[in-house]
Amino acid sequence: MKELIDLYKEESISAFLSIPSEDISRFVDLIIEAYKNEKKVFACGNGGNVASVQNLVLDLNMHPFVSEDKGKRKGERNKFQAISLCDSGAAITGIANDLGYENIFAEQLKYQGESGDILFGMSGSGNSKNIIEALKVAKEKGITIVVMTRNKVTKSDDYADLVLRINSEDSTFPGQTGGNNNNFHYEDCISKVSHIAVGLLKQYVSNENQPK
Repeated sequence: MKELIDLYKEESISAFLSIPSEDISRFVDLIIEAYKNEKKVFACGNGGNVASVQNLVLDLNMHPFVSEDKGKRKGERNKFQAISLCDSGAAITGIANDLGYENIFAEQLKYQGESGDILFGMSGSGNSKNIIEALKVAKEKGITIVVMTRNKVTKSDDYADLVLRINSEDSTFPGQTGGNNNNFHYEDCISKVSHIAVGLLKQYVSNENQPK
């Protein structure tokens, strides 16, 4: 068991290091620009990625804007906000029933998104139909598109302005079925990239609120 635990650690490190730091930096820059321009950050994903969406959205909405003791807000909060397209069971089931499951994110984005916003699509394969349909809407509306994937060639490449891609060797750690190589490490990397963006946004907001 210790050998497998060490294997997981090694693979996870390799997976994260395979994402170019320049791409992560660009993602952070996009988030900070969205904050400065009071835009929205939409996020969507399927299955386990929904937890990653919720974590990112919560952190972006709260963490940069509270004091260190978390007892009060720190500085002024503008109209910047992060929105999960996965949260409303009513919206998702209603859209799926009436218009098809592939439209559950796209249909919400049509009426909430605007030019200058960001869409962060989380798709391990990079080919999820409901993610692709959301990317199409985002492209039409002038929304900046970021996709995180573990596949080297994907349908989302045709739409994304930035792809955060795992380029490491396929994982051999047990439990990853259905050809989902690096699926565990992919989800780990979403968390790491999200935390980097949130931490650096907090740093920016804190510096902005320093007395002049």
